[in-house]
Amino acid sequence: MTTQFSITIPAIQSSEDQAGRRSMETLLNCFCREVAVPAGQVDLGLGQADVPMALHALMAQGAGRVLQIRLPKLDTRLAVLVEKASMTSNFRYRSLVFRKQPEEGWTPLSWKNLAQLLLNDLAVRFETPFNLELLQQIYESVSVTSRILASKPKAAKVPNSVLNAYLESEQSLLYGHPFHPAPKSRQGFSTSDLEDFSPELGAQFALHYFAVRREFLMQQALDGQTGCEHVVAEHAPAVIAIHPEFALVPCHPWQARYLLEQPLVGNALADGRLQNLGQLGPDYFATSSLRTVFHPENPYFYKFSLNVRITNCVRKNAHYELQGALHNSRILRDEAELLKRQFPSFQVLLEPAFMSIDFNDSDREANLAVIEGFGMILREAFVNRLEPGVTPLLAGYLFGNHVPGRLQLRQLLQQTVISRGLSLKAAATQWFAAYAQLLARPVLFCLFERGIVFEPHLQNVLIGIKNGAPCQIFIRDFEGVKLIPGHPGHHLKSLPERVRQGLAYSQEQGWNRIAYCLLVNNFCEAIHQFDALLPGMERELWSIVRDILSQYLRQFDQPASKAGIEPLLRGQAIPCKANLVNRFHRRSDREAGYLSLPNPLPKF
Repeated sequence: MTTQFSITIPAIQSSEDQAGRRSMETLLNCFCREVAVPAGQVDLGLGQADVPMALHALMAQGAGRVLQIRLPKLDTRLAVLVEKASMTSNFRYRSLVFRKQPEEGWTPLSWKNLAQLLLNDLAVRFETPFNLELLQQIYESVSVTSRILASKPKAAKVPNSVLNAYLESEQSLLYGHPFHPAPKSRQGFSTSDLEDFSPELGAQFALHYFAVRREFLMQQALDGQTGCEHVVAEHAPAVIAIHPEFALVPCHPWQARYLLEQPLVGNALADGRLQNLGQLGPDYFATSSLRTVFHPENPYFYKFSLNVRITNCVRKNAHYELQGALHNSRILRDEAELLKRQFPSFQVLLEPAFMSIDFNDSDREANLAVIEGFGMILREAFVNRLEPGVTPLLAGYLFGNHVPGRLQLRQLLQQTVISRGLSLKAAATQWFAAYAQLLARPVLFCLFERGIVFEPHLQNVLIGIKNGAPCQIFIRDFEGVKLIPGHPGHHLKSLPERVRQGLAYSQEQGWNRIAYCLLVNNFCEAIHQFDALLPGMERELWSIVRDILSQYLRQFDQPASKAGIEPLLRGQAIPCKANLVNRFHRRSDREAGYLSLPNPLPKF
């Protein structure tokens, strides 16, 4: 019997309607997961008599079940049709959202009405002022998403089909984080900036170059590693000719405009310590983070500072993050042989050098702003590490990208069906099992055996695909990599205090980070996508995750791994970030707390 794919795309006309609808779905899932479910204020399939007539009609067609959310502080109920229950509040919606208040009938809500209502509930619930800034971020996110959806399909960027597929995966995240209230918010970008620099709109641009007198150049690199200055000079446009006493410093064009407005930069330009060379040379391609750029002929990514608030944070390279990335690279370089022996298909993209400008000005705050504003990190590219026939794709492209991601995943599964002669379901099972094994085992090993805490969420993982199936994993971005003190070789005490504070994590903090990023942000979304394509796979795929955790524990039976994994196998809740509540309270990422997510691992 042939298994059929199940993809339902609502017949919505405008890009704004599509963006608004997706915002409603994301907000509801965030609110259910973080607020309503923990408070016991969600009912699924109960009280079906008192629901909107429109939902009765859909239920009669077998379209799903009614989800009701009670907002007792506002004396309000919400009702919406969902496809099925979800332990992780990852619902798939099948109708408009309806609201009911005392002595009123059910009325449909627009996405703006829903956003205002939920933020009002949070204000009353937590007895805090209404967060207008978050509401504005939600509006902006919908506006950006609408512009992205209205854009025309992008043509191939580079002749190399492997790199073009990779670039498409970086530049095609149409909706953003599926559990963030404002996933496409970009505070600081104008409308023209959005057009010029958004990866989803195919952004490619020449870099902006400065030249600085060498005594003010700040740079460090791993021992024996080529420094930023030499990499930048080698790949800079040939038209640039500078005096030997100066060094080139590239910037993101938006950041260059920002820096040129800083008084300290203006003074340096006026007295000749700094030269503004402008935008020159070949186009680089914006990746999904917006601030990290890629060129096919450069063996390094450039991770720039960008003083734009993207989702939660202003995306600048803080001074302690520059040194922290280098320290992490030194440790992981030393661990490379061990990791290669244990996990030959797991690749870590090091960040082996950084550069910036330090004028040593007496105004310490202004000087720090210059250091962080010009800060740039080199990140290794994957090109020389790809096995023959492998194409790297961003995990978020497949699993954090709503319906477009499912379509891409379907194509990969069909390739696997053809290349291996499998049924569709068997191909999906093998595909996910391979992916989960390739990622989970080395990440857990680094945590429990080496005290290295990666951040394996969907935007930090590249999947090497061959004949449609996973065969390699690349993990990137050392901003979120932490170290657990006490492990040999970490040398945390040798670091400046602020750098050490930024890197050090307790065992509990490390486990919370891994459990959330690996199991919730990554596997939960991957399984959601597979189950949307092939309904009924959810339990089977979570069983695979359970088996991987059990097998890991049998092979590496250490006190730390037992303390983390055994409670999960017994059904203990999983640590989960609360993006909606954290943004509502304006918490920084470091201050962000975790909630307890019901454990979806099957119990045997």
